[in-house]
Amino acid sequence: MRRHSIAALAAVVLSSAAAAQNQNPTNLWVVDLHWTGNRLSVGAPVKLTHDEGSNSQPSFTPDGRAIVFSSVRDSGSNARSDIYRIDLATRAETRVTHTPENENSPTVNDRGEYVAVRWQPATLFKEFGPWVYAADGTPKHGVLRAPDTTGYYTPLPNGDYALTRPKAKTFTLALFDAKSGAIVDVDSGLPALPAVRIPGERALSYVRIDTATAHHVIRRLDLITRKTSTLGPTLVGRTAHAWIAGHQTILMAKGSTLYARMAHDTAWHAVATFDNPELRAASAYVVSPKGDKLILTSPKRLALATVLRDSLEAGHGGAEVAAMTVAWGDAGTLGDLELAEGPISALGDERLQKRHPDDALAIHTLATTLFPRSYRAFARLGDAQRATGDSAAAIASYTKALANNPRSTDAERAAAAAVEKKLGRP
Repeated sequence: MRRHSIAALAAVVLSSAAAAQNQNPTNLWVVDLHWTGNRLSVGAPVKLTHDEGSNSQPSFTPDGRAIVFSSVRDSGSNARSDIYRIDLATRAETRVTHTPENENSPTVNDRGEYVAVRWQPATLFKEFGPWVYAADGTPKHGVLRAPDTTGYYTPLPNGDYALTRPKAKTFTLALFDAKSGAIVDVDSGLPALPAVRIPGERALSYVRIDTATAHHVIRRLDLITRKTSTLGPTLVGRTAHAWIAGHQTILMAKGSTLYARMAHDTAWHAVATFDNPELRAASAYVVSPKGDKLILTSPKRLALATVLRDSLEAGHGGAEVAAMTVAWGDAGTLGDLELAEGPISALGDERLQKRHPDDALAIHTLATTLFPRSYRAFARLGDAQRATGDSAAAIASYTKALANNPRSTDAERAAAAAVEKKLGRP
Protein backbone atom coordinates (compact mmCIF):
# COMPACT_ATOMS: atom_id res chain seq x y z
CA MET A 1 0.00 0.00 0.00
CA ARG A 2 1.14 3.52 -0.68
CA ARG A 3 2.49 5.48 2.29
CA HIS A 4 -0.14 8.22 2.04
CA SER A 5 -2.88 5.56 1.88
CA ILE A 6 -1.66 4.01 5.13
CA ALA A 7 -1.64 7.40 6.82
CA ALA A 8 -5.13 8.17 5.53
CA LEU A 9 -6.51 4.87 6.77
CA ALA A 10 -4.89 5.24 10.18
CA ALA A 11 -6.33 8.73 10.54
CA VAL A 12 -9.81 7.47 9.68
CA VAL A 13 -9.58 4.67 12.24
CA LEU A 14 -8.41 7.01 15.00
CA SER A 15 -11.20 9.45 14.17
CA SER A 16 -13.83 6.70 14.20
CA ALA A 17 -12.55 5.33 17.50
CA ALA A 18 -12.83 8.74 19.06
CA ALA A 19 -16.43 9.05 17.94
CA ALA A 20 -18.45 7.40 20.70
CA GLN A 21 -15.81 4.71 21.00
CA ASN A 22 -17.00 3.32 17.66
CA GLN A 23 -20.47 2.53 18.99
CA ASN A 24 -22.98 1.63 16.31
CA PRO A 25 -26.57 1.32 17.54
CA THR A 26 -28.98 -1.07 15.84
CA ASN A 27 -32.46 0.37 15.29
CA LEU A 28 -35.91 -0.93 14.40
CA TRP A 29 -37.97 0.56 11.57
CA VAL A 30 -41.56 -0.05 10.44
CA VAL A 31 -42.80 0.19 6.85
CA ASP A 32 -46.36 -0.16 5.60
CA LEU A 33 -47.08 -2.81 2.96
CA HIS A 34 -49.78 -2.22 0.33
CA TRP A 35 -51.15 -4.42 -2.44
CA THR A 36 -52.76 -3.30 -5.70
CA GLY A 37 -53.81 -6.56 -7.29
CA ASN A 38 -50.61 -8.59 -7.34
CA ARG A 39 -48.36 -5.55 -7.06
CA LEU A 40 -46.67 -4.85 -3.73
CA SER A 41 -45.75 -1.30 -2.76
CA VAL A 42 -43.88 -0.17 0.31
CA GLY A 43 -44.36 2.98 2.39
CA ALA A 44 -41.70 5.25 3.79
CA PRO A 45 -39.70 3.70 6.66
CA VAL A 46 -40.43 5.10 10.13
CA LYS A 47 -37.76 4.79 12.82
CA LEU A 48 -39.10 3.20 16.01
CA THR A 49 -36.01 3.22 18.23
CA HIS A 50 -33.68 6.14 18.69
CA ASP A 51 -30.01 5.13 18.67
CA GLU A 52 -30.21 3.66 22.17
CA GLY A 53 -28.05 0.54 22.21
CA SER A 54 -28.71 -2.61 20.24
CA ASN A 55 -32.36 -3.36 19.42
CA SER A 56 -33.07 -6.70 17.78
CA GLN A 57 -35.26 -9.79 17.36
CA PRO A 58 -38.64 -8.04 17.06
CA SER A 59 -41.97 -9.87 16.96
CA PHE A 60 -45.57 -8.70 16.77
CA THR A 61 -48.14 -9.15 19.51
CA PRO A 62 -51.00 -11.46 18.42
CA ASP A 63 -53.24 -8.47 17.61
CA GLY A 64 -50.52 -6.76 15.58
CA ARG A 65 -50.84 -3.50 17.52
CA ALA A 66 -47.42 -3.63 19.16
CA ILE A 67 -44.00 -5.16 18.80
CA VAL A 68 -41.75 -6.65 21.45
CA PHE A 69 -38.01 -6.92 21.07
CA SER A 70 -34.72 -7.47 22.87
CA SER A 71 -32.57 -4.46 23.65
CA VAL A 72 -29.23 -3.79 25.31
CA ARG A 73 -29.38 -0.21 26.55
CA ASP A 74 -26.49 -0.12 29.03
CA SER A 75 -22.82 -0.84 28.46
CA GLY A 76 -19.81 -2.23 30.27
CA SER A 77 -19.39 -5.50 32.11
CA ASN A 78 -22.93 -5.42 33.50
CA ALA A 79 -24.66 -4.84 30.15
CA ARG A 80 -27.62 -7.13 29.59
CA SER A 81 -30.58 -7.45 27.27
CA ASP A 82 -34.18 -6.90 28.39
CA ILE A 83 -37.61 -7.11 26.79
CA TYR A 84 -39.04 -3.85 25.48
CA ARG A 85 -42.40 -3.10 23.87
CA ILE A 86 -43.54 -0.38 21.46
CA ASP A 87 -47.19 0.49 20.77
CA LEU A 88 -47.30 1.14 17.01
CA ALA A 89 -50.17 3.65 17.17
CA THR A 90 -48.66 5.90 19.83
CA ARG A 91 -44.97 4.94 19.43
CA ALA A 92 -44.87 4.69 23.25
CA GLU A 93 -42.04 2.45 24.46
CA THR A 94 -42.16 0.35 27.63
CA ARG A 95 -39.44 -1.64 29.31
CA VAL A 96 -40.94 -4.99 30.30
CA THR A 97 -38.21 -6.84 32.21
CA HIS A 98 -35.73 -5.66 34.84
CA THR A 99 -33.95 -8.90 35.62
CA PRO A 100 -30.23 -9.58 36.18
CA GLU A 101 -30.44 -12.21 33.42
CA ASN A 102 -30.51 -11.55 29.67
CA GLU A 103 -33.75 -11.91 27.70
CA ASN A 104 -33.62 -12.49 23.95
CA SER A 105 -35.99 -13.35 21.10
CA PRO A 106 -39.20 -12.31 22.92
CA THR A 107 -42.73 -13.17 21.81
CA VAL A 108 -46.20 -12.67 23.33
CA ASN A 109 -48.70 -15.53 23.59
CA ASP A 110 -52.50 -15.37 23.46
CA ARG A 111 -52.68 -15.08 27.27
CA GLY A 112 -50.61 -11.90 27.23
CA GLU A 113 -47.55 -13.63 28.70
CA TYR A 114 -44.08 -13.11 27.32
CA VAL A 115 -41.72 -15.87 26.26
CA ALA A 116 -38.00 -15.18 25.86
CA VAL A 117 -34.68 -16.99 25.85
CA ARG A 118 -33.18 -16.41 29.31
CA TRP A 119 -29.45 -16.71 29.93
CA GLN A 120 -26.46 -15.59 31.98
CA PRO A 121 -22.91 -15.09 30.68
CA ALA A 122 -21.46 -17.56 33.21
CA THR A 123 -23.55 -20.47 31.89
CA LEU A 124 -23.95 -19.48 28.23
CA PHE A 125 -23.95 -22.54 25.93
CA LYS A 126 -24.42 -24.72 29.02
CA GLU A 127 -27.83 -23.58 30.17
CA PHE A 128 -30.06 -21.19 28.25
CA GLY A 129 -33.52 -21.56 26.78
CA PRO A 130 -37.06 -20.17 26.61
CA TRP A 131 -38.85 -19.00 29.74
CA VAL A 132 -42.39 -17.76 30.34
CA TYR A 133 -42.81 -14.30 31.89
CA ALA A 134 -45.92 -12.74 33.38
CA ALA A 135 -47.47 -9.69 31.70
CA ASP A 136 -45.57 -7.46 34.14
CA GLY A 137 -42.22 -9.03 33.17
CA THR A 138 -41.81 -11.33 36.17
CA PRO A 139 -40.10 -14.66 35.28
CA LYS A 140 -42.45 -17.61 35.91
CA HIS A 141 -40.91 -20.86 34.69
CA GLY A 142 -38.79 -22.47 32.03
CA VAL A 143 -40.39 -24.06 28.98
CA LEU A 144 -37.94 -26.96 28.70
CA ARG A 145 -36.32 -29.20 31.24
CA ALA A 146 -33.13 -27.59 32.58
CA PRO A 147 -30.32 -27.44 31.77
CA ASP A 148 -31.16 -26.58 28.19
CA THR A 149 -29.21 -25.14 25.26
CA THR A 150 -31.70 -23.46 22.96
CA GLY A 151 -30.83 -20.13 21.43
CA TYR A 152 -34.00 -19.37 19.45
CA TYR A 153 -37.53 -20.74 19.26
CA THR A 154 -40.80 -20.46 17.36
CA PRO A 155 -44.11 -20.94 19.23
CA LEU A 156 -46.38 -23.56 17.66
CA PRO A 157 -50.02 -24.57 18.33
CA ASN A 158 -50.86 -26.51 21.51
CA GLY A 159 -47.87 -25.16 23.39
CA ASP A 160 -45.28 -26.89 21.20
CA TYR A 161 -42.14 -25.14 19.97
CA ALA A 162 -39.68 -25.31 17.11
CA LEU A 163 -36.21 -24.92 18.61
CA THR A 164 -32.99 -23.59 17.08
CA ARG A 165 -30.20 -25.24 19.05
CA PRO A 166 -26.42 -24.76 18.81
CA LYS A 167 -24.60 -27.86 17.65
CA ALA A 168 -21.07 -27.87 16.21
CA LYS A 169 -20.45 -24.75 14.09
CA THR A 170 -24.09 -24.30 13.02
CA PHE A 171 -27.52 -24.65 14.59
CA THR A 172 -29.98 -27.54 14.46
CA LEU A 173 -33.76 -27.29 14.02
CA ALA A 174 -35.75 -29.44 16.44
CA LEU A 175 -39.40 -29.88 17.45
CA PHE A 176 -40.47 -29.88 21.10
CA ASP A 177 -43.63 -31.76 22.11
CA ALA A 178 -45.07 -30.01 25.18
CA LYS A 179 -47.06 -33.05 26.34
CA SER A 180 -44.31 -35.64 26.21
CA GLY A 181 -41.33 -33.33 26.65
CA ALA A 182 -39.62 -35.03 23.70
CA ILE A 183 -37.27 -33.05 21.45
CA VAL A 184 -36.68 -34.42 17.95
CA ASP A 185 -34.03 -33.02 15.60
CA VAL A 186 -35.28 -32.26 12.10
CA ASP A 187 -32.49 -30.58 10.14
CA SER A 188 -29.08 -29.01 10.68
CA GLY A 189 -26.89 -26.32 9.16
CA LEU A 190 -29.09 -23.41 10.25
CA PRO A 191 -28.03 -19.84 11.09
CA ALA A 192 -28.68 -18.33 14.51
CA LEU A 193 -32.31 -17.43 13.79
CA PRO A 194 -35.74 -18.81 14.69
CA ALA A 195 -37.75 -20.70 12.09
CA VAL A 196 -40.65 -18.75 10.54
CA ARG A 197 -44.29 -19.89 10.52
CA ILE A 198 -45.69 -19.92 6.98
CA PRO A 199 -49.05 -18.09 7.05
CA GLY A 200 -52.07 -20.30 6.38
CA GLU A 201 -50.07 -23.54 6.53
CA ARG A 202 -49.04 -26.04 9.15
CA ALA A 203 -45.47 -25.51 8.10
CA LEU A 204 -42.29 -23.61 8.88
CA SER A 205 -39.58 -22.10 6.75
CA TYR A 206 -35.94 -21.82 7.71
CA VAL A 207 -32.58 -21.29 6.04
CA ARG A 208 -29.91 -23.89 5.49
CA ILE A 209 -26.59 -22.14 5.11
CA ASP A 210 -23.87 -22.83 2.57
CA THR A 211 -20.67 -22.19 4.50
CA ALA A 212 -18.52 -22.32 1.37
CA THR A 213 -20.17 -19.81 -0.96
CA ALA A 214 -23.03 -18.19 1.06
CA HIS A 215 -25.55 -19.38 -1.55
CA HIS A 216 -28.07 -20.35 1.13
CA VAL A 217 -31.49 -21.93 0.52
CA ILE A 218 -34.88 -21.54 2.17
CA ARG A 219 -36.32 -24.85 3.34
CA ARG A 220 -39.89 -25.84 4.26
CA LEU A 221 -40.82 -28.16 7.13
CA ASP A 222 -44.29 -29.75 7.05
CA LEU A 223 -45.34 -29.93 10.70
CA ILE A 224 -47.75 -32.82 10.06
CA THR A 225 -45.53 -35.15 8.03
CA ARG A 226 -42.22 -33.64 9.24
CA LYS A 227 -40.95 -33.82 5.67
CA THR A 228 -38.62 -31.11 4.44
CA SER A 229 -38.25 -29.59 1.00
CA THR A 230 -36.41 -26.71 -0.64
CA LEU A 231 -38.33 -23.56 -1.57
CA GLY A 232 -35.48 -21.79 -3.34
CA PRO A 233 -32.41 -19.62 -2.83
CA THR A 234 -32.00 -16.74 -0.43
CA LEU A 235 -30.35 -13.52 -1.43
CA VAL A 236 -26.64 -14.35 -1.46
CA GLY A 237 -25.19 -14.05 2.02
CA ARG A 238 -28.50 -13.25 3.75
CA THR A 239 -30.57 -15.43 6.09
CA ALA A 240 -33.38 -13.34 7.68
CA HIS A 241 -36.70 -13.63 5.85
CA ALA A 242 -40.37 -12.93 6.51
CA TRP A 243 -43.71 -13.99 4.99
CA ILE A 244 -46.63 -11.75 3.99
CA ALA A 245 -49.91 -13.35 5.10
CA GLY A 246 -52.42 -14.03 2.35
CA HIS A 247 -49.99 -13.50 -0.52
CA GLN A 248 -47.53 -16.41 -0.31
CA THR A 249 -44.75 -13.87 -0.64
CA ILE A 250 -41.34 -13.90 1.02
CA LEU A 251 -39.40 -10.75 1.85
CA MET A 252 -35.66 -10.33 2.31
CA ALA A 253 -33.44 -7.26 2.42
CA LYS A 254 -29.85 -6.64 1.41
CA GLY A 255 -28.05 -3.35 1.69
CA SER A 256 -30.70 -0.65 1.29
CA THR A 257 -32.99 -2.71 -0.96
CA LEU A 258 -36.06 -4.77 -0.07
CA TYR A 259 -36.72 -7.81 -2.26
CA ALA A 260 -39.73 -10.09 -2.67
CA ARG A 261 -40.63 -13.33 -4.41
CA MET A 262 -43.58 -15.68 -4.53
CA ALA A 263 -43.10 -19.00 -2.77
CA HIS A 264 -43.04 -20.93 -6.06
CA ASP A 265 -40.55 -18.56 -7.74
CA THR A 266 -36.77 -18.71 -7.59
CA ALA A 267 -36.03 -15.12 -8.67
CA TRP A 268 -35.99 -12.17 -6.27
CA HIS A 269 -37.43 -8.82 -7.38
CA ALA A 270 -36.56 -5.45 -5.86
CA VAL A 271 -39.68 -3.75 -4.48
CA ALA A 272 -38.13 -0.78 -2.68
CA THR A 273 -34.78 0.95 -2.22
CA PHE A 274 -34.45 3.11 0.88
CA ASP A 275 -32.57 6.38 0.57
CA ASN A 276 -32.08 6.91 4.30
CA PRO A 277 -28.33 6.47 5.02
CA GLU A 278 -29.23 4.65 8.25
CA LEU A 279 -30.81 1.83 6.23
CA ARG A 280 -27.78 0.63 4.30
CA ALA A 281 -27.63 -2.75 6.08
CA ALA A 282 -31.31 -3.58 6.48
CA SER A 283 -32.77 -6.98 7.38
CA ALA A 284 -36.44 -7.85 6.79
CA TYR A 285 -37.22 -9.50 10.11
CA VAL A 286 -40.97 -9.92 10.67
CA VAL A 287 -44.33 -9.06 9.09
CA SER A 288 -47.51 -8.31 11.06
CA PRO A 289 -50.26 -10.95 11.34
CA LYS A 290 -52.41 -9.03 8.83
CA GLY A 291 -49.50 -8.65 6.41
CA ASP A 292 -49.68 -4.85 6.40
CA LYS A 293 -46.49 -3.92 8.26
CA LEU A 294 -42.86 -5.00 8.09
CA ILE A 295 -40.25 -4.48 10.78
CA LEU A 296 -36.71 -3.86 9.56
CA THR A 297 -33.55 -3.98 11.63
CA SER A 298 -30.45 -2.04 10.67
CA PRO A 299 -27.27 -0.75 12.31
CA LYS A 300 -27.06 3.03 12.10
CA ARG A 301 -23.79 2.88 10.20
CA LEU A 302 -22.85 0.35 7.56
CA ALA A 303 -19.96 -1.83 8.73
CA LEU A 304 -16.87 -2.10 6.56
CA ALA A 305 -16.80 -5.82 7.37
CA THR A 306 -20.26 -6.18 5.78
CA VAL A 307 -19.12 -4.42 2.62
CA LEU A 308 -16.02 -6.61 2.41
CA ARG A 309 -18.03 -9.79 2.96
CA ASP A 310 -20.62 -8.88 0.33
CA SER A 311 -17.88 -8.07 -2.17
CA LEU A 312 -16.14 -11.40 -1.56
CA GLU A 313 -19.42 -13.30 -1.85
CA ALA A 314 -20.10 -11.49 -5.14
CA GLY A 315 -16.91 -13.02 -6.55
CA HIS A 316 -14.38 -10.23 -6.02
CA GLY A 317 -10.94 -11.21 -4.74
CA GLY A 318 -9.43 -10.21 -1.43
CA ALA A 319 -6.80 -7.99 -3.03
CA GLU A 320 -9.50 -6.19 -4.98
CA VAL A 321 -11.68 -5.43 -1.95
CA ALA A 322 -8.64 -4.35 0.08
CA ALA A 323 -7.67 -1.95 -2.70
CA MET A 324 -11.24 -0.64 -2.72
CA THR A 325 -10.92 0.13 1.00
CA VAL A 326 -7.64 1.95 0.46
CA ALA A 327 -9.24 4.03 -2.29
CA TRP A 328 -12.06 5.01 0.08
CA GLY A 329 -9.45 6.02 2.65
CA ASP A 330 -7.72 8.20 0.07
CA ALA A 331 -11.05 9.78 -0.89
CA GLY A 332 -11.97 10.48 2.74
CA THR A 333 -15.20 8.45 2.60
CA LEU A 334 -14.17 5.53 4.79
CA GLY A 335 -15.19 7.44 7.92
CA ASP A 336 -18.86 6.94 6.96
CA LEU A 337 -18.53 3.25 7.80
CA GLU A 338 -18.20 1.39 11.09
CA LEU A 339 -14.60 0.26 11.46
CA ALA A 340 -14.30 -2.59 13.94
CA GLU A 341 -11.30 -4.88 14.09
CA GLY A 342 -13.06 -8.02 15.28
CA PRO A 343 -15.47 -8.54 12.34
CA ILE A 344 -12.80 -7.70 9.76
CA SER A 345 -10.30 -10.14 11.27
CA ALA A 346 -13.02 -12.77 11.64
CA LEU A 347 -13.73 -12.42 7.91
CA GLY A 348 -10.06 -13.07 7.17
CA ASP A 349 -10.13 -16.13 9.41
CA GLU A 350 -13.21 -17.42 7.56
CA ARG A 351 -11.49 -17.07 4.20
CA LEU A 352 -8.56 -19.04 5.55
CA GLN A 353 -10.86 -21.78 6.86
CA LYS A 354 -12.60 -21.92 3.50
CA ARG A 355 -9.23 -22.46 1.83
CA HIS A 356 -8.91 -19.07 0.22
CA PRO A 357 -5.50 -18.16 1.65
CA ASP A 358 -4.84 -15.30 -0.79
CA ASP A 359 -8.11 -13.62 0.23
CA ALA A 360 -7.24 -14.18 3.89
CA LEU A 361 -3.80 -12.66 3.37
CA ALA A 362 -5.27 -9.54 1.77
CA ILE A 363 -7.92 -9.08 4.49
CA HIS A 364 -5.47 -9.59 7.36
CA THR A 365 -2.95 -7.25 5.73
CA LEU A 366 -5.72 -4.67 5.52
CA ALA A 367 -6.53 -5.24 9.22
CA THR A 368 -2.94 -4.50 10.24
CA THR A 369 -3.04 -1.33 8.16
CA LEU A 370 -6.28 -0.23 9.79
CA PHE A 371 -5.18 -1.28 13.28
CA PRO A 372 -1.37 -0.98 13.34
CA ARG A 373 -1.18 -1.22 17.15
CA SER A 374 -3.13 -4.47 17.39
CA TYR A 375 -1.21 -7.58 18.39
CA ARG A 376 -4.18 -9.71 17.37
CA ALA A 377 -4.17 -8.35 13.81
CA PHE A 378 -0.47 -9.12 13.32
CA ALA A 379 -0.79 -12.59 14.83
CA ARG A 380 -3.60 -13.40 12.41
CA LEU A 381 -1.62 -11.96 9.50
CA GLY A 382 1.23 -14.28 10.48
CA ASP A 383 -1.16 -17.24 10.32
CA ALA A 384 -2.28 -16.22 6.82
CA GLN A 385 1.31 -15.73 5.65
CA ARG A 386 2.29 -19.12 7.01
CA ALA A 387 -0.66 -20.68 5.17
CA THR A 388 0.57 -19.19 1.89
CA GLY A 389 4.09 -20.54 2.52
CA ASP A 390 5.78 -17.23 3.31
CA SER A 391 7.59 -18.23 6.50
CA ALA A 392 9.86 -15.18 6.61
CA ALA A 393 6.90 -12.79 6.46
CA ALA A 394 5.05 -14.84 9.08
CA ILE A 395 7.99 -14.59 11.47
CA ALA A 396 8.10 -10.81 10.97
CA SER A 397 4.37 -10.51 11.69
CA TYR A 398 4.56 -12.73 14.77
CA THR A 399 7.47 -10.64 16.03
CA LYS A 400 5.41 -7.47 15.51
CA ALA A 401 2.51 -9.08 17.37
CA LEU A 402 4.76 -9.70 20.37
CA ALA A 403 6.07 -6.13 20.23
CA ASN A 404 2.49 -4.76 20.24
CA ASN A 405 1.29 -7.02 23.07
CA PRO A 406 1.49 -5.28 26.50
CA ARG A 407 1.00 -8.60 28.37
CA SER A 408 -0.91 -6.79 31.10
CA THR A 409 -3.81 -9.27 31.35
CA ASP A 410 -4.10 -13.04 31.43
CA ALA A 411 -5.64 -13.00 27.95
CA GLU A 412 -2.79 -10.92 26.55
CA ARG A 413 -0.19 -13.13 28.17
CA ALA A 414 -1.90 -16.24 26.79
CA ALA A 415 -1.96 -14.68 23.30
CA ALA A 416 1.73 -13.86 23.57
CA ALA A 417 2.52 -17.43 24.66
CA ALA A 418 0.63 -18.79 21.65
CA VAL A 419 2.69 -16.61 19.30
CA GLU A 420 5.92 -17.60 21.02
CA LYS A 421 4.98 -21.24 20.41
CA LYS A 422 4.46 -20.53 16.71
CA LEU A 423 7.92 -19.03 16.61
CA GLY A 424 9.31 -22.19 18.17
CA ARG A 425 10.36 -20.46 21.36
CA PRO A 426 10.09 -22.27 24.72
